[in-house]
Amino acid sequence: MKDLGNKNKSKNYDSLSERIANFEAVMTAEKKKQSPAQMPVAGLALAGRVATELVAGIAVGTFLGWLIDRWLETTPVFMLILFFLGAAGGLMNIWRLLTGRGMSAGYFNENKKNKDNNSKQSSTKKK
Repeated sequence: MKDLGNKNKSKNYDSLSERIANFEAVMTAEKKKQSPAQMPVAGLALAGRVATELVAGIAVGTFLGWLIDRWLETTPVFMLILFFLGAAGGLMNIWRLLTGRGMSAGYFNENKKNKDNNSKQSSTKKK
């Protein structure tokens, strides 16, 4: 009775392996069919995020400046100042996004990071 159960498991395993192989073959063929002119979904998502970061920074800065100007009854001084600060903030967020910094702030010493990585790699090679 145990042999019958093992045979069924073996057949199910073989069937699953064949289905996985067929699926991978179909997916590989579909990837080859895509034209290289099409922008990948990740690229579209990145472009959308870049546009959103820039527009949001400018819009928020301008709106806050407009509110402060109305509250203080001044000319659009704060609106102009915060417009440029919002644009700078949006550009900084785009830079962080594209360089992989995330939302961390502060000064980054690239040379120190590279030296640390090189020293770690050389110490692992010695072992």
